[in-house]
Amino acid sequence: MEKRIIPITLGNDKLRLIISEIIESNNIFGNLEFQLTNKNDLNKNNESILITDNEFALKELSHEIKFDTIFIINCNNDALEMGNINSDIVRLNIPLQIRDLYQRVSNSLDQINSQIARKLNFNRFTYDPSMRTLSNGNLYLRFTEKEAQIFNSLLEASNTHISKRNLLKKVWSYNDDIDTHTLETHIYSLRKKIEKKLLIKDLIVFDENKGYFLNKKIL
Repeated sequence: MEKRIIPITLGNDKLRLIISEIIESNNIFGNLEFQLTNKNDLNKNNESILITDNEFALKELSHEIKFDTIFIINCNNDALEMGNINSDIVRLNIPLQIRDLYQRVSNSLDQINSQIARKLNFNRFTYDPSMRTLSNGNLYLRFTEKEAQIFNSLLEASNTHISKRNLLKKVWSYNDDIDTHTLETHIYSLRKKIEKKLLIKDLIVFDENKGYFLNKKIL
């Protein structure tokens, strides 16, 4: 079986030397191969796994570099709170055990493959409910948890409208403190975000008598 290359891109020169020695002496098992990679050599399309360090993450990671999961060595809270990383973050600590890293990466790949099977492919866009993302090759939007609940509810309604009342029940359960104004505010914000990030207008449409409708044809 051909080995799966897992890129390691580091900003700390000393750490790069240490990791180089680790993988040169241990990179001999399983179907994964860890490979030191420069930033310019990273594929800027959607990828699965990247291993990096806190220094590189803070200086270089952005929306242009998209991975499902990013392992960050010596990760601190500044990296975890970065708004320009749309990936799951896993902390790694030094000393780094190569067999432990191999197992954690293998487990992540299994989880990613399982998530891929659940993705919904439309004409132009792909929706990943586990990552809460709607994207194509160039455009990318990650929903908040509440936005994803609204989007999922609209999807579940299939080709029919869903009333404000039923949408409120689905997203906020039976919370009596939530009114239609809260829903309308969230829908307005979601529409604006979709228009700005994905360049799509009128994805969520509203009929006063029927309720909300997701116009999937334009996806």
